[in-house]
Amino acid sequence: MSSGLRALARRAGAQLLRNPRVRGGGGEYPGGTFWSEGTQTGRNGFLFGEVPPAPGQSRKTLWWEPWWYVGYGGLAAGIYLIYHAKPLEALDIKYWAAPRAAKELDVEMRMLDKLNERPDLKERLVAVCKSLNMIEDEAYDLVLMRNEYKVKMGLHTGRVTEDLKAIYEELEAE
Repeated sequence: MSSGLRALARRAGAQLLRNPRVRGGGGEYPGGTFWSEGTQTGRNGFLFGEVPPAPGQSRKTLWWEPWWYVGYGGLAAGIYLIYHAKPLEALDIKYWAAPRAAKELDVEMRMLDKLNERPDLKERLVAVCKSLNMIEDEAYDLVLMRNEYKVKMGLHTGRVTEDLKAIYEELEAE
């Protein structure tokens, strides 16, 4: 630290010691500074400590209260309108999921019927199950799981045999 900075720091420190100013309130608050203990001796029994007005007088509202009421009222009205303006299809899963599930079930049933009609496809599917370390009874599961993420990724990356892809194509063909 240079001697000039040292002298400046000494002078600033001496200035602070000679001129002690009161910081943080300066006695503007009742009972001393902002950080001093309050003047209320106990609870007065009213909500938020607010004393009710004299009889015949109305309570004076604070500046922020009308904005608060308008804000919460507008929020409540907006939520109500948004909720009631939406169609039922957007709120309830049964409106959009039921037709999709029925269509998927129809496709699966047709594929399983075709698999039962063609023993050669069933044998090929059992062979694929054995290559994937599955038991024979899980051959139907391969048909039902054809749209699941792991099977789709296996078909895309080549981890699942090409024979399974060919079986799916034959089963989905009309």
